[in-house]
Parts: sequence; structure tokens; C-alpha cells
Amino acid sequence: MTAPDIPALPLPIVTRRLNIREYTAADTSALQENVREPEYWEHHATEPPSADKISALVLWAVQEQSLKPRINYYLAAARKDSGAIVGEAVLRITDPLHRQGEMGFGIGRKFWKQGYATEIGAALLHTAFHHFKLHRVFAQCAPENKAVIRVMQKLGMAREGMLRDVTHARGKWWSTVVYSIIDSEYAKISKLTQS
Repeated sequence: MTAPDIPALPLPIVTRRLNIREYTAADTSALQENVREPEYWEHHATEPPSADKISALVLWAVQEQSLKPRINYYLAAARKDSGAIVGEAVLRITDPLHRQGEMGFGIGRKFWKQGYATEIGAALLHTAFHHFKLHRVFAQCAPENKAVIRVMQKLGMAREGMLRDVTHARGKWWSTVVYSIIDSEYAKISKLTQS
């Protein structure tokens, strides 16, 4: 696949409880609400963003929507019943030629431990392998982030290793663990869950 061959992604991605959709400028305050808790940033190698940075992030996400071909999807995960944004879903095509992608997700603290991260991750993997026909998808997090590691394992992703001390932020060095899944592994898992 070359960059011009990347198909547009029809949105929203609909799951059992969520519509994973484009961000709009009107979502800025909901995103700020979800990421304002210090616990949200406990395992992130970045400073918690200011309101201005969050506004700029939403503006960037909206601007990305018009790019063709599009390789970055920074999406809002909103509940079907109430429209409340529970978190975000991220899918990036990192190397179109070799069909590589990266996914990520974040959940607002008040929505933790309700299965939303797994639901978002499963939807992103389905999209990556079925719509974009990617060969490999990876995700990464801090090695101390046991909740995200459990989600990646539930999704069938395998640990590839740890990149040690790759980022210096907030007065310390941060490492990251990398998990991935390839298309043949995903196909086997899909068959098992459908039978």
C-alpha cells in the first residue's frame, strides 16, 4: 500500500456501547474534563496539558480530517445512549508501504474499569486489519501501566520488549513497553471469538 492508496475511513466506528467519531470544536470541554485528573497522567511521560494545549489538540484533530490521504485518526469515543465522551481512540498508519500502524486509547477517570478501553482497542484492531489491511499494529505504554498492559494482552497483543529510558520528563527518565499483533494472529483470534 502506498500513501495515495490509503482508503478513507467511514466514521463513526460503531461498537456495542460506543460511537467512535470525529472530534469537533464543541468537544473541547469534554476532553478537558476527561484529562484534568492527575491520575490520568500518572503513567504518561508528558506534562498534563493546559487548556490551550487541549484546544490546540482538538483543532489539529479537526484539521487532520480533511487530509487526503489521511494517516492520523484521533477520534472521540462517545457513548451511544448519552453522547458522553468516555475517552479517545487513536489509529495511525505509520508506514503505508509495509502496512504498519499504531493504536492508542485513553479513558477519562470516571469511566475507568467499565471495559471501554478493551472495546475501543478491539474496534481499532478490527478497523486496522479489515479496513486498512495492515500487517502489524503496535501500541506502547509505560511498564508501570498495568491496566493498559492487561487491555493489550486481552486484545491478543504480544509483548515485543521494553525501550529503556527513551523520554526525560517531569524530572525523571521514562521507559516504554511495546506490544503488537500481526494480521495472521488477529485472524486466528477473530475465528475463535466468532465460533
